[in-house]
Amino acid sequence: MNENELNTLGFKAAKDTIQVLKGTVESLQLNLSQERDANEGLQLTIESLKGDNERLQEENFQLQSELQSLKETAGKEPSAEKTDNSKASLQELAQKLSFYYQDMKKVDAKNLTAEDSETLYNILDYTFKTLKKAGLKL
Repeated sequence: MNENELNTLGFKAAKDTIQVLKGTVESLQLNLSQERDANEGLQLTIESLKGDNERLQEENFQLQSELQSLKETAGKEPSAEKTDNSKASLQELAQKLSFYYQDMKKVDAKNLTAEDSETLYNILDYTFKTLKKAGLKL
């Protein structure tokens, strides 16, 4: 083979290598774009969950305030029978809700998943229904 033929073969090999590299770059750019889209979706989910968390914390604070108010009101009642009934009612509520409270404590607030948010929603839903059945006005 002469020098021209070798140069031609070298240029053809370089051209083929460039084509392969272009394909690799396009594939990597597509993968990067998909990962960015996935990250944006996760960011939106995180922001939504943060908003839900803030709302739930506020509702929890309100419920605790109402519970404290109820405890103070129950403590002022002169009738021992009413106090005993109130304590019994609170104990029944505690028993009904304790299982769900334990489930809630198992959730890692710093690493919430979609499954965790569904669990938390169901816990709150059950809790509020139970409180309504017990006579608490929300």
